[in-house]
Amino acid sequence: VVGYFTEWGVYGRNYHVKDVQTSGSADRLTHILYAFGNTTGGRCSIGDSYADYEKAYTAEQSVDGKADTWDQPLRGSFNQLRKLKAMHPNLKVIWSFGGWTWSGGFTQAAANPEAFAQSCYDLVEDPRWADVFDGIDVDWEYPNACGLTCDASGPQAFDRVVTALRGKFGSSALVTAAITADGSNGGKIDATDYATAATKLDWLMPM
Repeated sequence: VVGYFTEWGVYGRNYHVKDVQTSGSADRLTHILYAFGNTTGGRCSIGDSYADYEKAYTAEQSVDGKADTWDQPLRGSFNQLRKLKAMHPNLKVIWSFGGWTWSGGFTQAAANPEAFAQSCYDLVEDPRWADVFDGIDVDWEYPNACGLTCDASGPQAFDRVVTALRGKFGSSALVTAAITADGSNGGKIDATDYATAATKLDWLMPM
């Protein structure tokens, strides 16, 4: 049972990790996808550092009722997710990269999948929050097709990226992907060899 937690939701929507707990959702979810990380220049990169790990939470806003201090090493949603996981030991959190807005960097990533995978591993496994994340999700919109931007990396590009990520993160980490549900003849599914890539993934999520 998978739910997305959007990093920008802490602003206008005023939806925080604590809301996942108080709503009862945390008791029912098995996985949370943290969306999104960016793919700048063919590398995994931080989307919004303030929301991710800088924002200070008051005791009232915090999952465990304890306020952040000015000098603690990790704040923001990442720290709140750490607290949520402490209360729900079986809950897994996966960091999703890309999405509609930030998929442009996947084209460059496909040109050097190993360098991309290394950058993603270094970011997801950063010592400040390595315990928060159980893997990585690829939300490439869309390989060898058009979303906000168009990609022409070829039908094997998605598999090369996924293969490199699996190789770097290893078999114990979760590697997942959100993919198009466009099954029309000659549509987005036909543009990419999803079948080969799927053998390296824990699961696919058709949108």
